Amino acid sequence: MKKIIYLSLFTLVLASSCANKAKETDAAPATTTPETKDVTTTTVSPFVSQKNKDDAKAKLESIRAKVIRKEMTIGEAAQEYSDDPGSNKVGGRYNNIARGQFVPEFEKVAFALQPGQISEVFETQYGFHFVQLIAKHDDLIDVSHVLIIPK
Repeated sequence: MKKIIYLSLFTLVLASSCANKAKETDAAPATTTPETKDVTTTTVSPFVSQKNKDDAKAKLESIRAKVIRKEMTIGEAAQEYSDDPGSNKVGGRYNNIARGQFVPEFEKVAFALQPGQISEVFETQYGFHFVQLIAKHDDLIDVSHVLIIPK
């Protein structure tokens, strides 16, 4: 049960951000993935040990290294390893993302990348990520990412 709660955290945050943004601006939300309904999320538990955080980060660094060495694509890595249930089945992909839809740490990294570029591993309140910018079009971006949640 704990794993299910952790697995759904990133999707709810994205869905909540989209809903709040739409309410604030009265605009239609941007397209993310089809799995953004009825999801319960939590942030990384404050009871997670530093060792577990370090282990999660090391695991993600290893996955990122495989992607960099072209042993697998980021999409394959997301499908096999990512703890983000909202995107892992679609290769970690989120399309047509506008600023204000993700947590600030994620946006700062994602919007700073050039198409094709893969970020370093970084931390948000949801765990550890790395992201690849797939495309930029106008003020929107398409990304793929892998999330590992410390257990």
